[in-house]
Amino acid sequence: MKLSNLTLFLFILLSFYDVQSDEVIFNDAKSDLELESPYIDVIYDKDKVSEICPKYSIGCYLSKDGGYILISDEIPSNHHDVVLYGLYSDYLQHNNSGLINDVLTCDLKVNYLNENQKHELARLYSGQCDSLFRNKVIVMN
Repeated sequence: MKLSNLTLFLFILLSFYDVQSDEVIFNDAKSDLELESPYIDVIYDKDKVSEICPKYSIGCYLSKDGGYILISDEIPSNHHDVVLYGLYSDYLQHNNSGLINDVLTCDLKVNYLNENQKHELARLYSGQCDSLFRNKVIVMN
């Protein structure tokens, strides 16, 4: 019985090992974007996400009250870091320019995953980026 409890404890402990702290992820986003902004809070609450964020989203950045990030407390651990990284990227862009470049955020998330040796997840996100921006015509003069 003790061995199974120890095994369960170690499994739970190791499942959290791969999830980085929010501030580390924030600093990664700042470094990659080469932008400075103060750290903002992250609130984990799936009910508030479904109430405030766009439909079917797992989180969002809100600029009111100095800015904060709202993210579901039921986010799968393998998506936590990249989703939070993307929301921090949105915040940093918005706080510095007043705009958010969705294509940039998408590309940054794919690069972030590749840099962290999560290549399968990077391919998934890359496919999502392609589907979001596929069939868009760019006209240059």
